[in-house]
Amino acid sequence: MKSYVTAFLAGALSLLATVSFAAVIELTPASPQPSGLKQGLKAQFVFGNRPRTLSQAQGKLSANPARATPLTKLQWPDKGKGALMFGTKNYERIIADMTGYIRFDAPGEYGLEFFANDGLLVWIGGKQVAKLDGINPCSSAGRPTVKVPQAGWYEFRAFYYQKEGTACYESEWTKPGGKRDLIPDSAFGYK
Repeated sequence: MKSYVTAFLAGALSLLATVSFAAVIELTPASPQPSGLKQGLKAQFVFGNRPRTLSQAQGKLSANPARATPLTKLQWPDKGKGALMFGTKNYERIIADMTGYIRFDAPGEYGLEFFANDGLLVWIGGKQVAKLDGINPCSSAGRPTVKVPQAGWYEFRAFYYQKEGTACYESEWTKPGGKRDLIPDSAFGYK
């Protein structure tokens, strides 16, 4: 009898965890709405470190602040070892903190998915929407649904790290009533 109760409780807790992660994340638009943005994101890079976790990577970036540089190409699929990332001369041992804005053209619910090798944290409108920690092949950082109350610009930040080997960083969305597609570079902007 005890094993049935234990199994039931474990199943119930698992279901509750799934339901809590399946909640829609309501976003807050940037206020005031920015104007005159350039396409892309600003990125701070640190190279040469081999972090294994998000906290290690964040510590390395804090200890080695770098000047932000523009990043206009934002889709970097895994093309094998040696494929350069983010328009830099590096293909591994990369830490990047990318900031700016993302534009949603219509209100409604959007399905999002971000991919990374190795780790990634993504915030939109100040809310964490994706997390991937540890050493991973090109993997999903989750598939959240976000509620966009109005069309416009929303603050965006992605913190990425890659230890060694192959690398990737990609983002996809499903617009309300639409099909899944890559988020175009034109949907991102920075000052």
